[in-house]
Amino acid sequence: MSRLFRSPPPAEADVRPTLLGVVTLLFLLLFFLLTTSTGQRLGVIGLRLGSAADLAPLPHAGLLRTLEVDMEGGTLRVLAEVQTTDIAAASTSVERRQFELPPVQGSVDLAGLARLVEEFHALDPSQTRARLRPDETTGTGALVAVLDVMRGGSDAPRFPNVALVGLGE
Repeated sequence: MSRLFRSPPPAEADVRPTLLGVVTLLFLLLFFLLTTSTGQRLGVIGLRLGSAADLAPLPHAGLLRTLEVDMEGGTLRVLAEVQTTDIAAASTSVERRQFELPPVQGSVDLAGLARLVEEFHALDPSQTRARLRPDETTGTGALVAVLDVMRGGSDAPRFPNVALVGLGE
């Protein structure tokens, strides 16, 4: 008889969420997100893309690769890298030419420099770049005179893009 009056064990409630409850919760969260967002970015990553001016220039494809003039006191040292045109040479071989112009009557040899610049310009008229490296003792007058010879005149421009290079470079 005790079995008859004994209450059955209570049934546990089903705590698993139903599909309808999950969808309702997601809908409410989506509505809340859309109504409270402002459309502004919370975090910004700084990204700077290089422009064409920031890139290093490509090497010149003509016969005259580089032209450099070093000024040491009154002496001018002209260094040029010229692509070889010898048939037996490899296509990538470069000839390095070096000329030294001592001072004439205590000042730089502008006539000799003008002859060399004219020869190199005649070798490759498409090259417009050159480098000039003055030393610490170079005066402003000598520097401007050498720059004028390297650039040429308006009637006959030689190397209009002359870059001044520092002592350590």
